[in-house]
Amino acid sequence: MGNAEALRNLAEEMASAYEERVNSILAIKQGTAHMLSDFGKAHQEMAAELRAKLTNEEQERKITTQAEIKERNDYIEKLLGDFDKAHKEMADNLRAELAKVKPELDAAEFDRKAADQAEIKERNDYIEKLLSDFGKAHQEMAAELRAKLTSEEEERRETTQAEIRERKWAISSMLDDFRKEHEDAAAAWKRLLDGMQSVREKVTITESVKAEAAVEMKPVEEAIKEPAKAAEEEEVEEEMAEKAGIEKEEAIEEGAAEEEIEEDLGGRILDLLEDHTEGLKMTQVADMLGIENWRTLIPIMRELLDDGEIRKEDTLYFVSE
Repeated sequence: MGNAEALRNLAEEMASAYEERVNSILAIKQGTAHMLSDFGKAHQEMAAELRAKLTNEEQERKITTQAEIKERNDYIEKLLGDFDKAHKEMADNLRAELAKVKPELDAAEFDRKAADQAEIKERNDYIEKLLSDFGKAHQEMAAELRAKLTSEEEERRETTQAEIRERKWAISSMLDDFRKEHEDAAAAWKRLLDGMQSVREKVTITESVKAEAAVEMKPVEEAIKEPAKAAEEEEVEEEMAEKAGIEKEEAIEEGAAEEEIEEDLGGRILDLLEDHTEGLKMTQVADMLGIENWRTLIPIMRELLDDGEIRKEDTLYFVSE
């Protein structure tokens, strides 16, 4: 057998197989269609049967339910009737029992009211007594407070009067000290003037002296500032002379000792100002250094200002940076 014959046979077999497969699929389709048609008919028949069955069951259930409802209603009506009868009987029995025990209940209620009234009266008496005791205690406490306040007021007045007397005495002492210092300063100044006058009387002019200009021509601003500075220096010198209470000759003799004291005091002032960077007044410096008369610090503070070791802003003194 040749290849052509084999291929022809194969083709025929494939064609016949294909035809058989097509016929099989067609048969399957037709069978499926018949089966689906039968299934649909069976489904419809079953649905109709179920509807009929459910309708019958629903009617039976309704009939049964209505019968049960009627039966329950009859039972409830009978139960309510029995309850009304029992309630009426119980009410009658309670009335009869209450009629029997009413005298005892009335007597017990009377006793209870009497006991309540007695207890109320006892409580009212206790409250009145308590209020009375409270009023007495309040009056006593008020009297004690008035007495205490009166004694405290008297003590405060006595203390105030004593403070006023002490302040008056302090002010009087301060005025006496100021007056004495003023008198001593005036006497010292008078001695100084008398000494200068005696020296002036001893001096004689033997030859003429060429007059020189006493005032140097300077700018306006310096000319304005110098009188104020001179007045300030003159005031400082006068205060130094008044408060120191010494004459020029005594100052020369005691100059070395005073200079040593002033240097020590100046160092203490610088140390104090370094500790108080916020600045101090001259009176505060004197108080902290234990100096009674703060005016004695005027020349020392002026010297420290001139040396540039301290600076002054308004009335406060600071260490120069």
